[in-house]
Amino acid sequence: MKHEELVEKAKTDLGDALTSAEVVLGDAVLHTTPESWRQVAEYLKNDPAMECNYLSQTTGVDYLEEDREPRFEAVYELHSLTQNHTVRVRVGLDEDEPKVPTVSDLWKGALFPEREMFDMFGFEITGHPDLRRLIMPDDWEGHPLKKDYPLVWEDIAFSHNADHKAELVKSKPEYETED
Repeated sequence: MKHEELVEKAKTDLGDALTSAEVVLGDAVLHTTPESWRQVAEYLKNDPAMECNYLSQTTGVDYLEEDREPRFEAVYELHSLTQNHTVRVRVGLDEDEPKVPTVSDLWKGALFPEREMFDMFGFEITGHPDLRRLIMPDDWEGHPLKKDYPLVWEDIAFSHNADHKAELVKSKPEYETED
C-alpha cells in the first residue's frame, strides 16, 4: 500500500481521532492528540492493512522558537515488517503539562525511548511502568532538550592519562614552524 493510500485509510478509519494526516516528503504522517493517541496506536498495530509491528524510533520536539501550537510533540515512527511501510505519528502536547500515554504495552521497544523523552524533554508518559530518568542523574534539575533550558558551561577534568595530555599541551604540534 502506498503512503497516500495509508493516509486516506487512516483518515477514513480513525476520523476525529486524527487532527490531520498527510504525506510529507513521501512519508505517511498522522497528527493526533494525547487523548486519541492510544486509539491511533492500537489501530496502527492491529489493523491488518496497517500492521505496524515495529516501533523504530521515538523522539520529542520543542517548537519554542516557531510561531505554532502546540509547542511540543512526541513523535513515534512505526514500521510494518510484513507490509513494508512506515507511519510517523506526531502527538501534539500541551505546553504547561506535556503528557502522552505510554505505548510500551503495545511495543516493548518503547520502554527506554519513552523514558528518554521524559528525561530530556520532561514529557510525562502516563501509565509507563518505570518512568524515571534514563540519561541524566536522578537528582538533575530540568530537562536538557527543552529549548528554554539554560545553557551552562562546565570544565570537565579527566584523570585518565593526565600526565601525557599535559605534555601534549606544552609541546608544539609538528606542523607549526618557527618564524
